[in-house]
Amino acid sequence: MKKTLIACLAAFAVSAPTVVLAFSSAPVQAHTTGIHDNCTNFNNKYPHGVGRRGAVDRGGNVTNFKRSNRIYNRAERHNGDLDRDNDKIACEKA
Repeated sequence: MKKTLIACLAAFAVSAPTVVLAFSSAPVQAHTTGIHDNCTNFNNKYPHGVGRRGAVDRGGNVTNFKRSNRIYNRAERHNGDLDRDNDKIACEKA
């Protein structure tokens, strides 16, 4: 009886860390929500949109957008649909 108990405890001690580690790690999320998800979120931070330096709105209405190549490039990498008319201004709004 004593040998069986010791053998069971030894087997449990060896396998327990493996089982705990296998089930304790949470799955990593592939995508988190952020300002680049859609134009509504983007316009909350940048009300008139963000464009590359030297960009001109195709409609000609928006001139007060934030000019930043870095922010525009990051937004385009995350979500290419933010600049649907391809005028190098993402989520422009008058």
